[in-house]
Amino acid sequence: MTLFLYVLKDYLKFVFGTLLLCVFLFLLFDFIEKTTRYIPRYTPETGDLVKFYIYRIPSLLLQALPISSLLSSVITMVLMSRTNEITAMRAAGMGPLRVGIPIAVGGFLLSVFSFILGEIVLPESAKKAHYIKEVKIEQGSETQLAEGARWLRQDDSLFTFKDYDPVASVMYGIKVISVGKDFRPKKTYESEVGVYRPSEGDWVLSNVKIRYFWPNGSISDSEQKDFLPVKIPIEPEKLKKERREANELSIFELNEIVVRDGASGIDILSYQVDMHVKMAFHFASFVVCLVGLRFGYKSERSMETARSILFAVAIGISYWFFLNAGRALGKRGSIDPLFSAWAANIILIVISWISIIRARKG
Repeated sequence: MTLFLYVLKDYLKFVFGTLLLCVFLFLLFDFIEKTTRYIPRYTPETGDLVKFYIYRIPSLLLQALPISSLLSSVITMVLMSRTNEITAMRAAGMGPLRVGIPIAVGGFLLSVFSFILGEIVLPESAKKAHYIKEVKIEQGSETQLAEGARWLRQDDSLFTFKDYDPVASVMYGIKVISVGKDFRPKKTYESEVGVYRPSEGDWVLSNVKIRYFWPNGSISDSEQKDFLPVKIPIEPEKLKKERREANELSIFELNEIVVRDGASGIDILSYQVDMHVKMAFHFASFVVCLVGLRFGYKSERSMETARSILFAVAIGISYWFFLNAGRALGKRGSIDPLFSAWAANIILIVISWISIIRARKG
């Protein structure tokens, strides 16, 4: 247990240092780039700029986790080999794989941290970062409607509206159409104004014109009501423009979009791929840490630190290449969304296993 904690502590120490370095360099380079055009153009307040960068940190940490895990696993094993610590452990009866267990556990813990960061912290921090950047700094519209939000299909009903006031939670020009199996209208509601009731989760329509239709599509009857509560599956918060990128949404939010847009007949392939890619990316920290295990079979005489680090960087670049290539092919419909997301992880596991076998034979 003492050796386990000793190796794990060294691994996490390098992970922490690499994360700090990656985040610091990105913030530094991004700020330098913004001082050339962005800051002179918008002249943001210092407080808004500081808050923007603070809310960007979770996204940077999430992106830096895999490369930090990869480099840390390689550096830990290389340094332990160069200082003869691995030789001493093996002399005590510990095999290289047993020495590498703390690193594998550390990679798994980073994957758990990645899931918490990406599913709980990032969605909220990204929302605030985009609000500060696009509304407070760039003076954009806070009430801009989401693309495609003016109509929705659910089961056998179609919902559409002309305009929406987000301050008062009021929709204008509302039309609800109930259709049959042949997609012909059975009943329609038309109202100029609809007010959202948070307590009931429905919309109260005013001056509602109701029309009933025969199976052939002709009007059979009509009536008018002053007020009519209707369960329209549109929440005011969901009507606002989504400023976040797909990778800044949680898996649950992406799944909700897939279900909602799929029911409305909208193409959901891109969101399906992004949802699977995000899940696969959470496991990247664990998968890439396995690369370092091969160095447990190297003797201190044959170990070259610079070459080992370059090898780790090459593996990291390859992982990003396979991940982005899979994402692109998945969004084009060339391969299954699930396979397109997990292909990079599968390939890297195979490469790591082959590398370990070759190192054992060498």
